[in-house]
Amino acid sequence: MGINFKDIGQNSGGDFTPLPENRYNVKVEKAEVKTASTGTKMISAEFVVTEGDFKGRKLWNNFTLTPKAYVYLYNFLKSAGSTMITDENVDEVKVAAEMPGLTASAFVETRTTTNGNPANVMGKFSGTDATAATGTNTTLFE
Repeated sequence: MGINFKDIGQNSGGDFTPLPENRYNVKVEKAEVKTASTGTKMISAEFVVTEGDFKGRKLWNNFTLTPKAYVYLYNFLKSAGSTMITDENVDEVKVAAEMPGLTASAFVETRTTTNGNPANVMGKFSGTDATAATGTNTTLFE
């Protein structure tokens, strides 16, 4: 039995085009501590959209582990209702281990990577949002 590349090409197993700019409810599926090519530690998190037209789509976000960038991780954890935000001296491996299952609303923007490809960027985390659940696009600055 051989490989059927024709079927693989037609059923590539996923849509990797960026999501439209909007707010989406997301859940952490995986998170782990990694080291960036610059030597900086980060928590690399894989998210999934939980509702709406794009339910099941994956998004990725890296939380840099430097004192100036801790606020972004804090904002996500606070938005997701994590009790870790009141703890002191929490090990980053413990933070990553407790992230799967956390849910929040994220504003997703489209940016261009250094090699010219479009990609999504997550930010402006808040508690889960009823308007994000609909999966409909909203106009900013109405």
